Amino acid sequence: MNDMMQSVKLLQQQLEAALQSHTQLRNDLASLKYIHQQLEVEKQTLLTESNHLKEQLKTIKLAQALVGSSDQDNRSLKIQINGYLREIDKCLALLNRDLS
Repeated sequence: MNDMMQSVKLLQQQLEAALQSHTQLRNDLASLKYIHQQLEVEKQTLLTESNHLKEQLKTIKLAQALVGSSDQDNRSLKIQINGYLREIDKCLALLNRDLS
């Protein structure tokens, strides 16, 4: 009978240790999930900032190209921009015609 009591006590101790371990692991998991969510938000923020900086870099490169380019390059760029403006004007005219 004494051996049986010791076995029961040992099983109780093992069960308590397993339950404590389980509780600790659940707490750790919740903490890691929270950290993961924070990192995802930070990642999205950094991606947005990176995209914004890429757009700024494109603008800066264009401005530098305009400043450092020759008259021929400037003339070519102006012709290209004017072409885009004509296309935009055509689109606006078509839209206005369709709306009338």
